[in-house]
Amino acid sequence: MKQLLIGAGAGAAVTATLFGLIWMLSDSPGSDPLAAHNPGAKSKGVMDFVCELRLDLDGQMALGIKTEEPARITIAQVDFDKRSGWYQGRIAISESRGGTLSFVGNKLRVTRPAMFQMFGTMIRQEQFTIDRSTGAFEQQLTISEGKVVTLIKGTCAQVIKPPF
Repeated sequence: MKQLLIGAGAGAAVTATLFGLIWMLSDSPGSDPLAAHNPGAKSKGVMDFVCELRLDLDGQMALGIKTEEPARITIAQVDFDKRSGWYQGRIAISESRGGTLSFVGNKLRVTRPAMFQMFGTMIRQEQFTIDRSTGAFEQQLTISEGKVVTLIKGTCAQVIKPPF
């Protein structure tokens, strides 16, 4: 009888341990990679932003852009369910060809491979980030030599839609 109770207790302990491990490692629908960084942050549905953007002087010089571009207001969108994003502009990850969304700390990062000639060099990748804690926007291009050039910087604010 004593051996039966010891066996039953050991079996219950192993079962509880396995259940606990499965529960901790499961990718439940409520799990969110961003939640660990910002528990109150939105991580489902669509998030719209209004951004004021300008050319970064260092990036402008690195790419040999001579024209002066004024700051502009544009929109950006991140779709958490589709894990994609885009923003409007002449040198942008467009809505029709959105990029892939990932998280880097409190930043939302959208990347898209590219293969086009611009500014006298081959553009290999486009990416933009929006820091959810500060609203800082940064767009970078990876050029043919593998160098990453920050071309556009700015500030974004989330668009809050009224409930009506």
